[in-house]
Amino acid sequence: MEITPTTSATSAATTARSADQAESAGALAADFETFLTLLTTQMKNQDPLKPMESTEFVAQLATFSGVEQQVRSNDRLDDILSALTGGGAAGLADWIGREVRAPGKADFAGEPVEVGMTPVDGATKAWLVVRNDFDQIVARQAIDPAADSAEWTGLDDMGTAVAHGRYGFSIESYEGETMLGTQAGTVFGTVQEVRVADGQQVLILADGTRVALDEVEAVR
Repeated sequence: MEITPTTSATSAATTARSADQAESAGALAADFETFLTLLTTQMKNQDPLKPMESTEFVAQLATFSGVEQQVRSNDRLDDILSALTGGGAAGLADWIGREVRAPGKADFAGEPVEVGMTPVDGATKAWLVVRNDFDQIVARQAIDPAADSAEWTGLDDMGTAVAHGRYGFSIESYEGETMLGTQAGTVFGTVQEVRVADGQQVLILADGTRVALDEVEAVR
């Protein structure tokens, strides 16, 4: 484990980061409220003879949903950070050996891979897209749009088991035939090292993947 600053410096950096996170969360919440106010006002004052186009309305709702999900994600992240960071080097050491879920690739060795996702409001269908290490799509399977995770058993679109190796994941969400958005799938990896540089903590996973703390969605 590599921790370069002194304990007091780390504490100061943590305090500054917490203030920045609080400020960012407040700004995001303000943006969320502003967007909601604008959308409501727009709907109230639209010309009855020229109502908002359905495609435009869906796009605005997708934006609304994205901001809302980001607010919720920030709340969950704050809970995780407050539970593990501890404000100093001792808190950072608690990450070692823990499994964290974050965007990244997973090693497939014959066992099913659990992929985390955030449900998108209004989505009526969703697809899990699997890519190999050459960024080629090897599988595209329908999944529950309301679920917070999906499982890939290692089969391609032809139902044939793929070769062992590293694979990346993304989720496409749709309302009917309209795409609401694409998000990176998240997978669990074991934290092997914590590095601190310029006041920023970075988790190094067992496979060498670097994960910033604000990318972590779950810890186990």
